[in-house]
Amino acid sequence: MPERSLNYIAEPEAYLDRAKAYGSCVGGRRFSVAHQTPGTTIAGQTSFVATTPTFLINQASAARRVVLSNFALCQAGTPAIDTIHIALAIDSSDRYASGGTSITPQATAMPSSLSAGFSFRFNPTAAAASAVRILNEWTQPVWTGSVFNPDLHDGVLIGFTGSILIYTWAATVAPTWIVGGFDLLEDE
Repeated sequence: MPERSLNYIAEPEAYLDRAKAYGSCVGGRRFSVAHQTPGTTIAGQTSFVATTPTFLINQASAARRVVLSNFALCQAGTPAIDTIHIALAIDSSDRYASGGTSITPQATAMPSSLSAGFSFRFNPTAAAASAVRILNEWTQPVWTGSVFNPDLHDGVLIGFTGSILIYTWAATVAPTWIVGGFDLLEDE
């Protein structure tokens, strides 16, 4: 599928009844991140520590900006004992330091052979913050099977270099998640 600029969707006659999500999918620059082994669980932490995000989306000197549209986390495994906290942060630097497990972003348009310019990892070690902004902190009651699904309306963006960090924690027993999916697009 040939790459197509996302700028064309701003033209009044283009996609009048379609949202940006459709335009980015047609352009081949929309990606979903879900574990390719269904049912795989991922543990959060027992406290907030800036260098141990549960999920890290990062890039260094990429050709496109990354936009986080929404994501879904499904509680699974041994339930946490306390209220679960979820924090979303952005940073203008590439915060990846080491470790973690990589998940390859998948293009949401089947004919697309394009690869994402960003990386996605769970449970990595992050470098110290440079210009971090905590955008949101939510709490969620402990209930196995519940889904945490904030719709960010394509409203979280990092530049050609940057990081999106999602922290999850609960006191005593760390929360356990199945990744329902992260919906991301690349924009010029």
